[in-house]
Amino acid sequence: MSKHQTQIIKTAPYQIHTISLKELVSSNKLIEFLRVEVPYGEAYGRIPFARVLYTFNGIKQEKAVPIDLDKGAFSDSSFENVFEDEVLERTFREIAPTVFQNAAPQIIEAVSKVALSG
Repeated sequence: MSKHQTQIIKTAPYQIHTISLKELVSSNKLIEFLRVEVPYGEAYGRIPFARVLYTFNGIKQEKAVPIDLDKGAFSDSSFENVFEDEVLERTFREIAPTVFQNAAPQIIEAVSKVALSG
C-alpha cells in the first residue's frame, strides 16, 4: 500500500478524510476493500472510529463496517443483518470477521500515514 488518496469532505463540525484501500489485498476473494472514511474534528483532531467501505461478491455494499482505530478492532455486531438473503448473510458472517480483522493492521497503517502527512 504505497499510494493513498485523500479526499476531504467538509461537513460541520468535522471533516471526513477518505483514504483509498484499493491496494489492500483481501484474504478472501469475496471481499474487496474500497476505502476508509475517517472523521476529523476541528477542535479535537481524529475521531477514534472510522467507516470501512467494501464490496462483497463484486457488489459495493451500502452499509460500511465501523472500525475502532485506537483498538484496531471491528465489532462482531458489524457483521450481522447485512443481507436479507439468508445464504449471503450466512456466508458473509462466516468469512467477514476474519477477513476484516486480518486487514485491520493495514487499515490502521493507512490512516496513520495520512494523519502524519497532513
